[in-house]
Amino acid sequence: STLSPEGVIKLTARQACAIESAARSNADWKVFPLFVATTWFNSSNNEFISPLLRYCNIHMRYIDLETFAFGTPLESLFAKHALQNSSYIVEHTADVLRLLVLYKYGGTYLDTDVIVRRSFDLLLPNYLGSEGSGYVANGVINLEATGYGHRFAESCLNDLAEHFDGQVWAANGPFMVTRNLQKFCNVSEVANMTRARCGGQLSVHPPDVFYRIRYPRHDWFFYPERTEAVMTSIKDDILVHMWNKATSGIQLKVNSTAAYVKLAHEYCPNVIKTCDEFF
Repeated sequence: STLSPEGVIKLTARQACAIESAARSNADWKVFPLFVATTWFNSSNNEFISPLLRYCNIHMRYIDLETFAFGTPLESLFAKHALQNSSYIVEHTADVLRLLVLYKYGGTYLDTDVIVRRSFDLLLPNYLGSEGSGYVANGVINLEATGYGHRFAESCLNDLAEHFDGQVWAANGPFMVTRNLQKFCNVSEVANMTRARCGGQLSVHPPDVFYRIRYPRHDWFFYPERTEAVMTSIKDDILVHMWNKATSGIQLKVNSTAAYVKLAHEYCPNVIKTCDEFF
């Protein structure tokens, strides 16, 4: 997420829900919500910080991106101010940040429009997920800090340094990730990016693992008449994705029987109790 110029955290209830659900469902994992900023922030001005900090495995961090990129393949990208000139600065900053963090430390990156329902320990390391569009999504990425995972992260950073495109929304995310997976797995079709084809070291999971309910059903989480079908469909899923880009304008009351609210009460109870009328 981000900060305002005054150092106030910009964090919505739905974003906070994603963070709480990740910490709650992976109690043995450390969860680091990252805020792009050049200085420490004032957490007292956001009502959703306190319910998150009840979890001992949640650790808030801020990152000065230019400093963070020093000594990495993206140092030159920041030197020429490519991000500042992007037409999609928020989205492209997030695309860059997730890969920088995974390159330096390894771990699991998640978008903040998800609800996590199971432990990621169920999955072998080094994975992404297809969303069924012919591209690999970058909303869930797990890469180890060494070996194959690190080499893939480095390949992505080198690609960004050379081919960063500030005019196309998906250029530095799904398009770039897919291009590098085609090279690493030596296949052109996403459906063929199996672990066996990717050196036995990396998996591209099919859409039903991370993006089971997707366009044109992406708004089913928001309508009570769809709740039963949604809950049946996702009953064994590790996480569910809410497609914030397309659904952020749909209001939900905290007493709604829509699947999103039902899931929030179960997986991010502290956050939804903090909401007044709307989630």
